Amino acid sequence: MRRLAVVTCVLISMFGLVACTASEQEITEENSVVEQESVVDSEDNISEDVTDDIDENTEMVESSEMLLQDEDVRSITIDLSDVKETYAEGDAVTPLNLKIVSEEDNGITWAEDWYYENDLSLPMIEDEYNHFYDDTYEYMWINESLEIYEKESGKHIYSLTYKTDPYFYDWNNAYLKDGILYGASVINGYASPDTCFMFAYDLDNEELLWRSASQSYNTLNFIVKDDVIICGYGFTAEKDYLYQINMNTGEIIDKIELKKKPDLLVEQDGKIYVHTYSYDYVIEIDS
Repeated sequence: MRRLAVVTCVLISMFGLVACTASEQEITEENSVVEQESVVDSEDNISEDVTDDIDENTEMVESSEMLLQDEDVRSITIDLSDVKETYAEGDAVTPLNLKIVSEEDNGITWAEDWYYENDLSLPMIEDEYNHFYDDTYEYMWINESLEIYEKESGKHIYSLTYKTDPYFYDWNNAYLKDGILYGASVINGYASPDTCFMFAYDLDNEELLWRSASQSYNTLNFIVKDDVIICGYGFTAEKDYLYQINMNTGEIIDKIELKKKPDLLVEQDGKIYVHTYSYDYVIEIDS
């Protein structure tokens, strides 16, 4: 019995030892897994922390670059409230030889519909009418300010504010050349003195160079060709014209009478396409 008991004890002890050993191994393995998971979690946390730091630093750098860039932006308010018709001294310009080759009743259509239906193209950024460009600059109306950027570098150089009806923030209605802004100020409504005109403004010296005659502009956009600005004006009680303006002086040098007010102009394929309230025109540029 003693020997059996011993054996039993031994067996029990052995089983206990085995069980204990197995238990210890399981604990050891579990601890190892926990430690590995802890290390992985720690590495993930460190990685996330580093990534967050990098992102924060990147945002700080980008923000700093934007701030530095914004410091270079010239903010100018162009006060046109008391400006009268004024012309500058400058070179004379020969008017373009324009000839109406097509005049069609459109049954009253929207300018935007006419633009797309005729597959016309203006230098705009996609379909953002308030974002347009020329060979040198990009222009964007943001709220009541005209923002101007260098086209090649993307550098923001001007933030300009001047009075015009918000309806005329869209389409190509500004042009910068040699530090001079060519723009328009429109009061939407019946004709009144000192409204609806074009102007040239020297941004370097913050000085008005010229202001065209009243009621010489209320098209959505204008075209610059050589030293001539092509634009238009018309309304219910006034005659409707397509004008040519000398860029150097602001003087009207030629005009074509239309049946209705011109609103959108597109130069394409050697022609000027003109949409009016109820007529569409094709005007040939005869060289």
